[in-house]
Amino acid sequence: MNNSRFTHAIIQMQYVSRWKEYSPRYKDNAASHSFRCAAIAILAGIIEERVYGRSLDQLKLVARALLHDLNETVTGSIKYVTKKDKHVSEHIRRLESEVSIEIVSRLSKSLQPKFYDYVVEAEDDSYVGQLVRGIDSFDAMLFCKRELDRDSSAIFASKYEELKATLAGSPCESIGWLLEHSERDDGVMQFLQHILNLDLIERWGGSFNLIPDNDATHSFRVAAMSLFNGLLEAERFGRKDIDLYRLLGKSVMHDIVEGVSGDVASPIKRSSPAIREAFEHYEQEVARQMVMKLPAFFHETLTDFLVHSKDDTYEGELVDIADKIDALIKSNLEMRNNPHYGEKYYQQLVHIQHSYENPCVIFFLAYILHDLTYDHFVK
Repeated sequence: MNNSRFTHAIIQMQYVSRWKEYSPRYKDNAASHSFRCAAIAILAGIIEERVYGRSLDQLKLVARALLHDLNETVTGSIKYVTKKDKHVSEHIRRLESEVSIEIVSRLSKSLQPKFYDYVVEAEDDSYVGQLVRGIDSFDAMLFCKRELDRDSSAIFASKYEELKATLAGSPCESIGWLLEHSERDDGVMQFLQHILNLDLIERWGGSFNLIPDNDATHSFRVAAMSLFNGLLEAERFGRKDIDLYRLLGKSVMHDIVEGVSGDVASPIKRSSPAIREAFEHYEQEVARQMVMKLPAFFHETLTDFLVHSKDDTYEGELVDIADKIDALIKSNLEMRNNPHYGEKYYQQLVHIQHSYENPCVIFFLAYILHDLTYDHFVK
């Protein structure tokens, strides 16, 4: 098995550009898009259950929304009109399926059944698969609307109207609800804007970066790594008490508050116990205000996912672990180009080794980390 193939793929997602042929004002990539789809999927799942009384596998919905485009690390982002062309559509579907199967086949045997569902069958003909497709289009509509609001290319105005008309006929009731309330409910509008604009919050400010990063791409990687770690511990190490949906929800939502607060460097936040506590209170209060502006049926779940994303539960600890692993990977990729990151890498590695004995951490350090050097990404 080569589990690092999966980690390699989730890192590569940010290099798969979207919309570039239309010269958008806001750059987009598959990682940012997949993060947004997962966040919207959390909302859609709650709506399906609380508003329409439909029982869904919430974990499956969010995991599929998160990983549905993972094959694009090989195929690239193929335009929708090309995918539907009668001459090539069948070939494209087969190629995408083959790539998805290849990524899953490298995982440990115990992980393959779940990830086959989340990656290979993400957009099947089931209700959940239809919902993933609807969420994908809903995110595309939001992106076009943001471009339209900034007087971007006229193509985005046309694309926005086309996507909106298509979504109006969606068989998934939560898509219709989101479409309606995204235009008339201030709380829903603002929350969707926070999700959409997380790609504007740059990370690692003050350092020369070979690899650009923002909160949306980071949140995608943390969520994908959290899902991998949670399933690894549950399926391979027998930790059956992990609430994987709760883990995934917390990891997807853990940095949305930074759309308001900004990305404050960890050394500043942790420079003293008093400053750390002050920032925690501030961010929790901002997050709580964001949640309270939404309809009441969202409050319980999103308070847990957003306000208490890194709480004292095991799921909260796994989110913190994935967050720190992502920082370790970032430093590992950058230190060849910037010696400053060599020190960061060593500090982060020592912290992880001394702070965590979780099976997923030991597995990552033993089997995955050594395959994630800069050299492996430029071959």
